[in-house]
Amino acid sequence: MPGPRSTLRGNLARAIAVVACLWARDGHAAGGHFAVDDAAILDVGTCAVETWWERADVAGSLLHVGPACRVGPVELAVNVDRIQPRDHAPQTPVGPQIKWATPIGDRVSVGLVGLVAWQGSAPRYAGATVYAPLTLRVADALLLNVNVGRDWLRDLPTRWRAGASLEWHAAPEWTIIGERFRQYGADLARLGVRWQQSDSLGFDLSHARGVGATSARIWTLGATWTFGVPQATRRLP
Repeated sequence: MPGPRSTLRGNLARAIAVVACLWARDGHAAGGHFAVDDAAILDVGTCAVETWWERADVAGSLLHVGPACRVGPVELAVNVDRIQPRDHAPQTPVGPQIKWATPIGDRVSVGLVGLVAWQGSAPRYAGATVYAPLTLRVADALLLNVNVGRDWLRDLPTRWRAGASLEWHAAPEWTIIGERFRQYGADLARLGVRWQQSDSLGFDLSHARGVGATSARIWTLGATWTFGVPQATRRLP
């Protein structure tokens, strides 16, 4: 009979295959593909396209494309993912996302995010997520992000999600991000770096690995193109 680790690997692979759009749940989190989101949205009149490639050793690979635009007080996005699970047919989940964020002081911002995903093969509905991000400016170059939310996944138990991350702006072009998060019953930690090559173009690279019984290892390489206004660097609202 399969042990706990084998079962966990199966659940992770199934979660990616069924609802990869929710694993890559936010096309505009802190540093792009990072799991813990910040309480910030694009500037008024600004749009962005984020893409990344992710390789998980226990599950397969994922290619993400996520265009988004600021519309009034919210950021609207569409997440499109192409997943190639190790032992299953490829899936292409697609889903809309809406994000709202506002400052509640000089150093604190809060927000709310909701998204849903459908896939090409029946049953069409894959899952949905709602979570609340909070961002605290600990120092001029250091941000703390905290997320709490809930995942509803087809054919998998409904679970809470939570996480925290630190963003250190080590230089104008470089940001180092470390995070610890729990999603789909798995605990993971990630360390990565973002290079802002210009106001409109940035790149990020990270490595995530399981904590405790979770054995997953994930490498991710991504890029972000922001356009619409001269100043494209993300910041607190």
